[in-house]
Amino acid sequence: MRAEKVSIGAFQPGDLDGVLRLLNRTLNADPMSSEVFQRKVVLDINFHPDGAPVARSGDEVVGFMLGLVRKYPLEDGAPDFDRGWITLMAVEPRLQRQRIGSRLLQHLLDYFQASNRTSVWVSPYAPNYFSPGIDEAAYPGAIEFLKKHGFQVAYRPLSMDALLLNLETPEWVKEKEARLIEDGMVFDTFKPEYILPLLDHLRREFPGDWQHYERESMVRITQGTFPADQLFVAMENGKCVGFCQHDGERFGPFGVDLAERSRGIGAVLLFRCVHSMRSKDLHSAWFLWTNDHVAKLYAQAGFKETRRYSLMKREL
Repeated sequence: MRAEKVSIGAFQPGDLDGVLRLLNRTLNADPMSSEVFQRKVVLDINFHPDGAPVARSGDEVVGFMLGLVRKYPLEDGAPDFDRGWITLMAVEPRLQRQRIGSRLLQHLLDYFQASNRTSVWVSPYAPNYFSPGIDEAAYPGAIEFLKKHGFQVAYRPLSMDALLLNLETPEWVKEKEARLIEDGMVFDTFKPEYILPLLDHLRREFPGDWQHYERESMVRITQGTFPADQLFVAMENGKCVGFCQHDGERFGPFGVDLAERSRGIGAVLLFRCVHSMRSKDLHSAWFLWTNDHVAKLYAQAGFKETRRYSLMKREL
């Protein structure tokens, strides 16, 4: 069979529909709407067409990769201007193993090196990552492809889901909550007086993506587009020591001061939040990213592993 002539070039305005069709044909576990692609790709503040190479066979889009380099700092986040990220990759199945993926990847490696990056990560880019790595069950070929090009697995995060039917709070969590409240801890939903303590907590413990995300959630509350009773805080002596939120069935972010994590604050916030979700007639909860240690706490609330990822890295 005669090989098709394939060219590689930077993303063009007219490529959007073709790229989207390719992604939805090849990334079967992760269907994507045009609105999501526009918001998380083209409208990302760090997007540049040179970091989004497109493979074309005639007028058909047959390959695509998305690479990003940070040009603008994430709010109070740790400096990461030495990194490049790859967050999407796809090649038309009939044309795989014809070096199209390799050419797309080399285009991105050249782009990263020209931008003075020293490492490449797949794919924990904030704020607009699609998943915390490559789904090991859905895309084993992508993992092997990257390994052949010098990438290694740095970390194996997981996603979890839970059915909220017949949800019960364990006795040990109830006992922790009673003891904490007796000692002066306040567990509450969002109120305006919690804005500054929560921002202080985020700046202190979770600078960067979560800080940006929660600030946006509070802005949405003031605009009336996000319910205040979806954001929970733990307050002690006027200081915020933990928070938890959900957005519909999506659970999180969720965090507690590092120095306070042995007291059961996180467990109380977790169960308060999922019970609130169930009271709103939500039947399930899900989140994209945790580690095996924290997953043990989530399991207490019925969460089970649904996806496992390979977060991959290569030095340049």
